[in-house]
Amino acid sequence: MVVTAMRNVLITGTPRSGTTLLCSLLNKLPDTVALHEPMNVWEFPKCPDASAIGGVIEAFCAQTRKSLHEHGYAMSKHVDGHIPDNVAADQVNRSGTRLRHTEHGPVFVEKTLSQDFVLAIKHPVAFSALLETLSQRFECFAIIRNPLATLASWNSLAWLNVGKGHAPIGEKLDARLQQDLAAEPDAIERQIHILEWFYQRFGQFLPEGGIIKYEDLVASGGRELAKFLPAAGNFDESLSSKNVNKYYDRALMVDLGQRLLRRKGVIWDFYSKSDVEKLMAEASSNMPVPLKP
Repeated sequence: MVVTAMRNVLITGTPRSGTTLLCSLLNKLPDTVALHEPMNVWEFPKCPDASAIGGVIEAFCAQTRKSLHEHGYAMSKHVDGHIPDNVAADQVNRSGTRLRHTEHGPVFVEKTLSQDFVLAIKHPVAFSALLETLSQRFECFAIIRNPLATLASWNSLAWLNVGKGHAPIGEKLDARLQQDLAAEPDAIERQIHILEWFYQRFGQFLPEGGIIKYEDLVASGGRELAKFLPAAGNFDESLSSKNVNKYYDRALMVDLGQRLLRRKGVIWDFYSKSDVEKLMAEASSNMPVPLKP
């Protein structure tokens, strides 16, 4: 892991694993700013190679630091001018699907920042696709979540591309991923393949200790972040697990769990089958009882 005096930290992770929560927590630390998907990652494929993309990211970090020091704001996705802890709103549309409530624009930072403050930027899919190169140039870490809860969340949000079994910017930056997904007609199987793609990249290109589990972050009240930023050791946040969220389809969770348990390979490098089985049991116990005819 690359660590310099001026810390530009790249945050990745599986979508809906807690990357936004992570940014929200980081913004509570002194001398730290975390931005939620501030860059136009669709400019990345126009670069000649991953190294050139690294240069674009460094330039963006330098520009953002200058803006924060001189004007007190940075560009980022936000909700009412603040980085949220969850981009999925509690409101639902007529079909019962949760809405997205972010916009892109200036976020004002009202705290003192030193010249070499910690600047964290999260782009889960794009940074994961480029992790082989970026991990050699930046400090990178990822957050992951129980694979069954991750897939259940993907399927609860109609606007989420991974819920359809696609990761557009990932496919644009990784031709092999695009080919594999194009060859699979089943959307759920594509979702699981995407999950495995993330895990494979984290295992191969992040150092030992470069991964945070959502469950550990929640259970520790945020103190799990102290292994990256010591100031987080003072956290005592009131966090609760959303692994069996009220918006998740319980019957679908059982089917997803069964599919996961039939898989072999990289998923089980991070979670055990018993982790999935326990979550399946919890989801089953909360399934609505069908009405008698």
